[in-house]
Amino acid sequence: VEKITYVFETALKEANVTPKDIDLVAVTTHPGLIGSLLVGINAAKAFSLAHNIELVEVDHIVGHIYANYIEDDFHFPVLALVVSGGHTELVLMKEHYSFEILGQTLDDAVGEAYDKVGRVMNLEYPAGPKLDNLALSGKPSYKLPLVYMDKDSYDFSLSGLKSAVLNLSNKAKMKGEELV
Repeated sequence: VEKITYVFETALKEANVTPKDIDLVAVTTHPGLIGSLLVGINAAKAFSLAHNIELVEVDHIVGHIYANYIEDDFHFPVLALVVSGGHTELVLMKEHYSFEILGQTLDDAVGEAYDKVGRVMNLEYPAGPKLDNLALSGKPSYKLPLVYMDKDSYDFSLSGLKSAVLNLSNKAKMKGEELV
């Protein structure tokens, strides 16, 4: 909520356009984390209404996949790994708007696991980029389980890895130790 106006202003400035140059406003509406979606939906509706621009609702997961289309054309077939706060899916596209979910998380999404681990480590939200940087700059110090992969599908589970990190952190706190 605090940043959405800044995001709009920055996007217009960096694109070197004014609202009069915009023909259509698209906003992702579902599925997803309701708080973030509501902020985006209400901001897009307000912008659309204030400037008399047509508004189109887009599926959130489709939005994640097609954000890549901005940079480069798709060359089918496309295998997309969708990684967001609430969803983690492996999606096959044989043509535009043809989505076949090959595998997905059986429990926690990657973003959710990152955020829970980050919260335990007292990292600022969103924790994903910070955890990635720590992982790249650190050295292997703890034995953690691998992500579980279902042997009969492309489904996977992150809860074991997340739980192992949370347990490691809790044990260290009880012993008065600091994780390095």
